[in-house]
Amino acid sequence: MAKITGLDSVSFFVRNYAQTVDFYADKLGFVVDERSERAAVLRSGEFRILVHVGEGGAAPPGLAMHLHLQVDDVDGFYRGLRERGVDVSEPPEDRPWGLRTFHARDLNGYDWEFVQPIG
Repeated sequence: MAKITGLDSVSFFVRNYAQTVDFYADKLGFVVDERSERAAVLRSGEFRILVHVGEGGAAPPGLAMHLHLQVDDVDGFYRGLRERGVDVSEPPEDRPWGLRTFHARDLNGYDWEFVQPIG
């Protein structure tokens, strides 16, 4: 059975995107690995934070962050969740940033993204 191997990253959806990225980099010492107009990846050691501009400049109500869990077999993990009746969004997909991922929601509506590095 496929299993979770660790926490990959945490995503925050924020109103004050530029100030948030600067805070994590300048005040907390995170390194900015990637940055665009709408998203940034910041790293401290092996841990990553993803900061996104919230829709319309605001964080989504009740869902201001979601967790990325790394798994050893994203396709097998997806199949296992479906077999157990978990609400999954779409099948796993290769993403341009080097991960194969899919999303699932828990009973409270929180978004979990399951990831596996490509290659």
